[in-house]
Amino acid sequence: MRGRLALPLLLILLTGAFASSCRGGGGTPKADGADVLRRGAERMDRVKSFHFALDHEKGTTQIVRNLQMVSATGDVVPPDRLRLDAKAKSGPLNIAVGIVAIPGHSYISNPLTGRWEEEQISVSAFFDPAIGVTALMRAATEPRVTGTEKLEGRETHRVEAFVDSGSMTLFTSNPVAGRKLKARAWVGVDDPVLVRVEIEGAVSEGEPADLLRRLTLSKFDEPIQIEAPQ
Repeated sequence: MRGRLALPLLLILLTGAFASSCRGGGGTPKADGADVLRRGAERMDRVKSFHFALDHEKGTTQIVRNLQMVSATGDVVPPDRLRLDAKAKSGPLNIAVGIVAIPGHSYISNPLTGRWEEEQISVSAFFDPAIGVTALMRAATEPRVTGTEKLEGRETHRVEAFVDSGSMTLFTSNPVAGRKLKARAWVGVDDPVLVRVEIEGAVSEGEPADLLRRLTLSKFDEPIQIEAPQ
């Protein structure tokens, strides 16, 4: 009787081990890093709107009027509508500033009066999440999936890769090329939206080499209205 059970039991154990190896041991099929980023970029090209939060460690990003952006939150309706509220530095001063961009017009809030002023602001010149995130995903090299992680309520693939600083148009229109930056991206498993991306390193001249930028996205395809401020 024991001999009759041995072979079926062995087959069951081997089948279970094979299935587990196909899942990567965590219940999620193994994924190819390049394919994850490709599908993520294609999905982000179709996103109708999203919310974002940007923060920095060990540095800032220069935006309009020579302000140094420390952190920001806002909304984007691709391809050309943006609203953000930023915490920034102007010399030794900490200030709050708002920016709104719509087709043909852009506005910035005066940090002293709080009033909105129309100003020529090119979104792509200082922070362009609508186009920049897909460009970043397509420019990544040596991508590899290093695990799965629940983030912002979504199961995601965590992808580690490298990007050339010259492709970092997400944060500036004039990046310095030739620097190999570490990048991490979290891309949804079921719906391959980009949930978070982290970039380590200097993109522009004068930035610290250990600067970390972290961009988190959410509220994909939700109805968002971005109009001229009143």
